[in-house]
Amino acid sequence: MDQKSDFKYWESFFQSLQMTYYGLLAAPLFLFAVVFLRAENGNAKFLAIPANIEDTVVGITVILAVVEILFLHFLAAKQYKLASKDEDLLSKMRKYKSATLVKYIGLAIYQIITIAIFAMTYHNGLMGLFTGLLLYSSFFRPEIQNARRDLKLSKEEYQNIDYKTGLMT
Repeated sequence: MDQKSDFKYWESFFQSLQMTYYGLLAAPLFLFAVVFLRAENGNAKFLAIPANIEDTVVGITVILAVVEILFLHFLAAKQYKLASKDEDLLSKMRKYKSATLVKYIGLAIYQIITIAIFAMTYHNGLMGLFTGLLLYSSFFRPEIQNARRDLKLSKEEYQNIDYKTGLMT
């Protein structure tokens, strides 16, 4: 493969990964907007939780969110570390993509769970939790620079996948 073909491959690789990432962010965000607008308009909760256990359910949801974020973060970090030891750049990047998708699918699922519980409680703490999950996702989004950092790519490996500035050199 010549150098321009390589850049097209890596551009397509990252665009595919980022489109999936943004889709996994957008779907829960749309659902959250619908539930939030229902709450703001004074509509009834979808399947209300009894008031005496509402705070307990919200607390458990927040604690499980923290556990899940830590689990997914360290699971992805472990997978990135294993992938970084791979000699083949293509294999290394495929493992990166796989670990990244597992992480963001897990986050999207928990965001949907958070939205479902928010729809049952309209508790402000769950709005904060959902926002926190979005912020976490945005800080660690799958970009070429984050792949470089997470996989500890050598200068040569990074230049091979750097479709953004590599075409200019």
